[in-house]
Amino acid sequence: MKQTCTVLTILLVSIAFLASCASTTRAPKTTEVTVPEFYSNPPTDPNYLFSPATARSQDLQHAVNTAKEEARVDIARQMRVKINALFKRFREETGVGEDAEFLSMETDVSKSVVSESLVGCKTRTQKILREGTLYRVYVLMELPIGAANKDMLAKIKENERMYTRYRASQGFQELEDEVEKYEKIKK
Repeated sequence: MKQTCTVLTILLVSIAFLASCASTTRAPKTTEVTVPEFYSNPPTDPNYLFSPATARSQDLQHAVNTAKEEARVDIARQMRVKINALFKRFREETGVGEDAEFLSMETDVSKSVVSESLVGCKTRTQKILREGTLYRVYVLMELPIGAANKDMLAKIKENERMYTRYRASQGFQELEDEVEKYEKIKK
C-alpha cells in the first residue's frame, strides 16, 4: 500500500510538473487605434477634392511635410481621374476619332492642369500626436474643384484648335457653368 501511495504521488507530481511546462498560446493582444474622424471618414463636397494622410517621424516638421505631400499626391491622382474622365466625354461628344495630334494636345492640357491646380491645395485640418519618441501627424488636404475647372478652361482656350472643338460640345457649357459657380462661391 505504501508502495502504491509513493507511485501515485510520483505520478501526480510528474503530471503537475509536465502541465506547468506546457506552453499556452495566448491570443495576440489587440489595441484599438484612435484616429481623427477626418482621417477615417473624410468629408465629401462636390466643390472640393479631399485627401487625408498620415506620417511618422522623429522630426515633427518632417512628419508634417511628409503627410502633406502624401495627401497632395493623392489629390493629384484624383485630379487625373477627373480630368481624364472629362476629356473622354469631350472626345465622345465632339466625335473625334483617333487623331493623334488632338490626343497629344489633350494629354498636355491634362498634365498641365493637374500640376498647376495643386497650387490651390491647402491644409484643412491637422492633428499632431506623440507616439513614444516619434511624432504622428494626421492631415486633411483640400483642393477646390472650381479652381481646377478654371485652369482647365484657360488651358483649352490657349490652344485654338482644341478650343474650337470644345466649344462645339455641350461639355463646354457645363464646364463654364461650373467655373461661374466657383467664382460666385469664391466671392
